[in-house]
Amino acid sequence: MAECLSVNSNNKKDSMKTFTACAVLSLSSLAASVLAAPVDDGSIPETAGPAPYTGYAAASMGDGVIRGEGATGHRTMRWRAGEIRIGHTFDPFGLVGNGYVNAAEAPRLDIVYYNEGHPDNNHRDGYAAQMVFRKNLNPTFGVELGVGPYFSMNRTTVNGVESDDARVGALMSLALIGRLDAYSQGLQWRIGYNHVAITNAPHSDAIVIGLGKEIGATRSGTPGGVSDGHPVWLGASYGFAQTNQSGPGYHPSYSLEAKQYYGQFAVSLSGVDEGNDGARVNRRGIAAQAWYVQPFSENWSISAGAGPYVSRNKLGTDRTTLSGLFSVTLDRSLGKDWKVFTNFARVVTFTNKNDADLVTFGVMRRFGS
Repeated sequence: MAECLSVNSNNKKDSMKTFTACAVLSLSSLAASVLAAPVDDGSIPETAGPAPYTGYAAASMGDGVIRGEGATGHRTMRWRAGEIRIGHTFDPFGLVGNGYVNAAEAPRLDIVYYNEGHPDNNHRDGYAAQMVFRKNLNPTFGVELGVGPYFSMNRTTVNGVESDDARVGALMSLALIGRLDAYSQGLQWRIGYNHVAITNAPHSDAIVIGLGKEIGATRSGTPGGVSDGHPVWLGASYGFAQTNQSGPGYHPSYSLEAKQYYGQFAVSLSGVDEGNDGARVNRRGIAAQAWYVQPFSENWSISAGAGPYVSRNKLGTDRTTLSGLFSVTLDRSLGKDWKVFTNFARVVTFTNKNDADLVTFGVMRRFGS
């Protein structure tokens, strides 16, 4: 992890790019423990009958190129493209229910964090919601086709004015899947192709390679132990933040959080201090978020959250404003009542300036039954 955090010596790569590399390396290191572990008790073999749902988690990295309007200079992604996706089966068209496809090929709804690498003057990343359709070619190989809206943020300079350009476009994905069930039930390698299309902005194409994991049975309760109630988890985290414009570097950031789980969903209330970059942002506030939580082993889970963030920036207008907070969290249970986590969050002001990335590491404790 230390090597990941040391790559910003020229201050050209913001903490979003740093986090992607660190997160993917972390998930890759977890794969080693997954390979050595026995099959999860809740796993369902491919030959079993329909399951209530199939969860999914995957991480990939690769390279690509941007083209079109606004693409200048060096246009490749410099091997910094990456995606993290989590999801579960979703059958709004009745394909499984009406017998058109079997449960092993059920469509899936994925939440995707996608980073388009580091071309010159276009440092874009964002979040997508994709409807994913799957087809097994044989017992070993399969394909996936995903498409959905993509909310992106691009640090770019146009006519001498730098901004964090926020736009909505589309993310289309095609992946070849190879099953690795001999090592761990549901484990897969994946080779994916991603295409981004955004009006009045560059489009991009990338090839990404990584690992995925199917989770074949519903896990009730919260990470760290099954509970019939809804206990409250209280936590604190500390790390660093970076404003997504040239000049300010890393500076300390911390947060306090209360979270309550409802099966695979959760709600949280957080006090966030983004720290002081000395130039643009000295901001703190309160955020409320809704979360989707996807366990991928007995003790590990990954989750995505989003919600409103009410804050005050003492270096700006010094008034209360409403922004958005988007988060991805990887956590590890330490028994029934404790867990540690790393969290990546993006503050989106919707003004094309003063957005910020926060990477923190923390601990949470459960209170109640």
